Amino acid sequence: MPLVVNGWTLLYHPVFGKRYLELRHAARHLKRELSPEQFRQHPTVKLAAAVHRLLIEIVPANPDAPECRLKGELARFRRAKGRGLPPRFRLFWVFSESARSIIFLYLNDEATLRREGAATDPYEVFGRLVARGEIGTDFRANLAAWRRAHEPEAPRWYRGVPGGRTASDRRNQADHPSIP
Repeated sequence: MPLVVNGWTLLYHPVFGKRYLELRHAARHLKRELSPEQFRQHPTVKLAAAVHRLLIEIVPANPDAPECRLKGELARFRRAKGRGLPPRFRLFWVFSESARSIIFLYLNDEATLRREGAATDPYEVFGRLVARGEIGTDFRANLAAWRRAHEPEAPRWYRGVPGGRTASDRRNQADHPSIP
């Protein structure tokens, strides 16, 4: 079941989910291998902690914060930089006010650190993922990707979005009127 924070349902796009799972797994492995002091100082652990804080505290506090807005072709998306993230890392998401949902889409890695103009710059990589259709161009497309990846565990009531529900979904919402 998706986590709800500050009234926002938090979802992970498969691209982000894979990366975040790998990051968490690496941090757990380091916890077994390192002393407590080495563990706290390790860059992977610091990154995992910063991403977790962004997911659970910072982004749900205001997913449309002005400092997170992008321009140009990526203007419909949001991104975090700084706010605990190491300097060259970026976290991208899309949200829907009406569905009260945030879908985390992409977190760059060590091979795609921020370097303006580079083919491996996270903005360039993210833009290519969108252009290739691996990440949707809007909230609905990304919600559909989340559903495809989580269909067996997605509650029936969550399969519809405002304006895009099936008749069956609308009937089920009558049983759960507070659910998007």
